[in-house]
Amino acid sequence: MEIGCPPLDLLSKGLLDGSITQVYGEYATGKTSYCLQAAKAVSDAGRRTVYIDTENGFSAERAVQMGGTKLLRDIRVFNPDTLEEQTAIVRGLEGSLSDDVGLIVIDSLVSLYKVDATDADKRVELVSDLSLQLLVLSRIARKRNIPVIITNHVYGKFDSNELVPIGGNTVRYWSKVIIMLERKTNSRRKALLVRHPFLPEGRTCYFVLSDAGLVDIGQRL
Repeated sequence: MEIGCPPLDLLSKGLLDGSITQVYGEYATGKTSYCLQAAKAVSDAGRRTVYIDTENGFSAERAVQMGGTKLLRDIRVFNPDTLEEQTAIVRGLEGSLSDDVGLIVIDSLVSLYKVDATDADKRVELVSDLSLQLLVLSRIARKRNIPVIITNHVYGKFDSNELVPIGGNTVRYWSKVIIMLERKTNSRRKALLVRHPFLPEGRTCYFVLSDAGLVDIGQRL
């Protein structure tokens, strides 16, 4: 499924149906706008999006700005306050999704994990919760042949300047496609294809974050 931003659609051949796509990057790199752009493409195709917002970052005004009131009507938003609530919502989707749902988004997968992970024993328990969520999401994606997007935060390695996504191998294992977003200027962004089942890794593209959403670098704003 193409999301409507030519550079990104060329980078990863759009969103891969039946799989989880992980989009990670630092703050204000365009992760939420990527999710809304995908939701707009789904809305334009006559389907709806389930949007699990763990950071209270979903903006109705931004959704209307990018896709009008139709996009807002076609998004069902959940706002869990704890990772336990997040897990319960994900598990509940498996038996309750209507046939017109064409996309599931979790923005972000790890936000509540970071809040709840107070010690080593608790972190082990929470990683188990994340694994369960990803298992269920992967199963839903395959069974219904729809894409799932999870956004993720990053941290810097102590021994290098490399930024790596939170969740390590657990989140990476379930993410069939992984895209890193990077801020270059106020509006210009770079995307790096970190993982893909049939495209070469390391491909890059540039796009612009605008009022209308994610657009080609050469497109008039």
